[in-house]
Amino acid sequence: ITGGDQREDDRMTRADRLMIRNAILLAAKTVFEAGRDQVLTEDVANALRNLPDLLEKRQERAIEMADGLSLFCTGLAGHFFNRPGTRWPDVDVTITDMGILAREGYEDQLTVAYIGLMNHIHDLVEQHQNDGRPTIVITDEGHIITTNPLLAPYVIKIVKMWRKLGAWFWIATQNLEDFPDASKKMLNMLEWWMCLVMPKEEVEQIARFKDLSYEEKNMLLAARKSPRQYTEGVILTDELKMLFRNVPPPLALALAMTEKDEKARRHELMREHGCTELEAVVYVAEEISRNRGGE
Repeated sequence: ITGGDQREDDRMTRADRLMIRNAILLAAKTVFEAGRDQVLTEDVANALRNLPDLLEKRQERAIEMADGLSLFCTGLAGHFFNRPGTRWPDVDVTITDMGILAREGYEDQLTVAYIGLMNHIHDLVEQHQNDGRPTIVITDEGHIITTNPLLAPYVIKIVKMWRKLGAWFWIATQNLEDFPDASKKMLNMLEWWMCLVMPKEEVEQIARFKDLSYEEKNMLLAARKSPRQYTEGVILTDELKMLFRNVPPPLALALAMTEKDEKARRHELMREHGCTELEAVVYVAEEISRNRGGE
């Protein structure tokens, strides 16, 4: 309804929330009587427009909120959020690509999608809290989440609960500079920092959120990288401070190549061997293995 706009959020009153609650109940009743099994976004928007016994001023506000909600009923937003859904499968690994929702201008849709995903994860975590296995939740391009004024406070609250339920929130980013100072509360909760090789400027960005000793800064600056061979980094916790070297297997490294020259090499191999892109990846992996001195 608010589209993730802080100004719209500030306008939301307790009376508005009551109207939204009543609209959801009315929409559920209408859908049930129609013999359908799922309430869609458009059903709630229509219910807001048809709430009974409202004074003229409240009716105007209800219609205004319905119009805001209707933005999620058409176009791309309607495709994602205004159609019947199915239950998430109960599997060991789920990978969700936010795709276009991670782009600028789609913050409102990203907020709805990400919170819906986190709520689903929270339900699973509660169900399996007595199991021996932990739940790992990894968010790549984390600066997109931490700079969102609605998502950052939500993540802080839910992650605090997860500690007692055996779930761990891992956040990955290459743009720590994009983290606002307001993110400090979230980053202070991190128990482990895994920092890959970085220039001095990025070390200073870490120092915005974490107190670094002289030795820790030198350790971060000592990490090195050798393309197609290894990448070094530093692990920092309250008890542990150590350098590490990550040497990915050739196939894993070849699959992860996204630079322009790397894509060009794959397509060169595709033309040369008349193969698919995935088969070209295997050829790249063999090249990496030979260059490392493997067979």
